[in-house]
Order: sequence, then C-alpha cells, then structure tokens
Amino acid sequence: MNRFVNIIVLSAFLLVSSGFYFFAKKNPSITQLHWLKGKWSRVASGVEHYESWNIVKDSLMEGEGYYLKTNNKKVTEKLAIKWINKKIVYVADVPDNKGPVNFEMSILNDTMAVFENSAHDYPNKITYIKTSKRDFKVILSDNSGKKKRTMTFKLVTKR
Repeated sequence: MNRFVNIIVLSAFLLVSSGFYFFAKKNPSITQLHWLKGKWSRVASGVEHYESWNIVKDSLMEGEGYYLKTNNKKVTEKLAIKWINKKIVYVADVPDNKGPVNFEMSILNDTMAVFENSAHDYPNKITYIKTSKRDFKVILSDNSGKKKRTMTFKLVTKR
C-alpha cells in the first residue's frame, strides 16, 4: 500500500512538473518578429501606404512608414524594435511627437506582438498580428478600448 501511494505521488509530481514545462513562457526574442521583414502595403482613401522592415541583427529591426506622392517618398514614421533595459521595445518616431515614443512588449509569440505605453496620448497599444505569410494587421488602440484603428497590410516584396 505504501509503495502504491509513493507511485501515485511521484506520478502526480511528474504530471504537474511536465505541465509547467509545457506551458512555460518561451524567452522572448526579436527573431520571433522576423516575419515582418519586407515591404508591405495598404490602401487608404485611394493612397497606397507602405511599411517596410529590415533585420539589422537578431536583436534589432528597423522600419519606416511612408507613402508616395508624385513619385516622391513621404516618410510618416521611423520605426524600430530593439532591446532597451532588458525589455523588447517598439520605438515610433513620428513628426507629431517631440521625439521617439517607446512601447514595451507585453505579449510576443510567433504570430502576434503587443506593445504598450499607457502614458502616451494615442495609441496606447500597438498590436501586430500575422494573419498569413503574406498579410498582417496592425491594431492601434487607446487605454479604454473605445478608440481603435485596424490596418491590413499585404506583402509586396519577396523575402
């Protein structure tokens, strides 16, 4: 009987510990966002907008948002995803702000990344969702969830 109890306790321990291993959070890595590499486009109000991303190194991606007007490139934002103070941070530098704005990563997996900055006016949350190999969505939202903007991008260039 005592041996039977020991087997049950050992089995329960192994089951619980393997469950923790299975559900343990994977160490976040910017390489999980390498699917963003390339030139992406969306059309809004008859104007084609682009977002392009380059892999500088495994710990740094740089990008920009822009549109073409009479064959002239108009950059609307400079972007980066990088490590700052042991955290993955999305950095957006847009003309309307005094300087670059940092958004800390709160969720990251192979198909989704969420970056947040509750102190910023808008957006407070930037969510990237990979919907296929050739499409992704960006969702901009505020702290209350009342103001939300979704943009869908399609891959333009080969990787």
